[in-house]
Amino acid sequence: MAATKTYTSQLLVHLKLALNLGKKRGKVSQVEMDQYEEAMQGLPSLVQKVLDTVPPSVKALADELASARHIFFMGRGINTATAFEGRLKMLEISYIPATAYSAGESKHGPIALIEKGVPVVFVVPNDDTRKTMIGNIMEIKARQGRVITFGEEGDRELKELSDAYIEMPPMNPFVTPVAYAVPMQLMAYYTALKKGLDPDKPRNLAKSVTVQRRLENSLLLQSSTILRNICPISSGFTVSLSLGLLAVER
Repeated sequence: MAATKTYTSQLLVHLKLALNLGKKRGKVSQVEMDQYEEAMQGLPSLVQKVLDTVPPSVKALADELASARHIFFMGRGINTATAFEGRLKMLEISYIPATAYSAGESKHGPIALIEKGVPVVFVVPNDDTRKTMIGNIMEIKARQGRVITFGEEGDRELKELSDAYIEMPPMNPFVTPVAYAVPMQLMAYYTALKKGLDPDKPRNLAKSVTVQRRLENSLLLQSSTILRNICPISSGFTVSLSLGLLAVER
């Protein structure tokens, strides 16, 4: 079966690690530390709110995506890996070919495949990537792609630019990778059901090292990005550290 809770729980471990490293290196103040800790403590109720409000919109979206030939996922910053998580789940349980990119790389390949009606899923929380993500959305719209956006509720500009808009509750940008992963996973789940597939028994997958390695790749990307943003150190060190942590978990 596809890994869902393992992804979000291990992501929280890496968020906590990044915070503690940032504090020890003097990059995160105690005030910021308290704010981030408060945001993480509020995640259970936040995710529950997502589960209570998002499913109807995601179900309607799944009816459309079930017939898609290919789906693109795009994100920026710490939510680049959230886009990769959405793509991975869509591949694993709905068997729809999907591609995920950092939105900053959209002009280096994926945009050549965008034509009328091609669904492109954007992860756009209310953070410092929002403005540049809007630019990416407009590029896709100009090529008649179908824009599907996961963004904060009440964001009128984003909603008007999107063909489908999934509203997320307001939250600290630091915890968006966890909260935004949940509706992405649900989207894949409902798409699989619409196609008459069993999401609990995806073909060719086993709960084994094979699945673990795919999860590691996504978590490695996520943790490296978080560490660089909160605790600026070399990319090589963050990759080595993340690999070491994953090895210890085994």
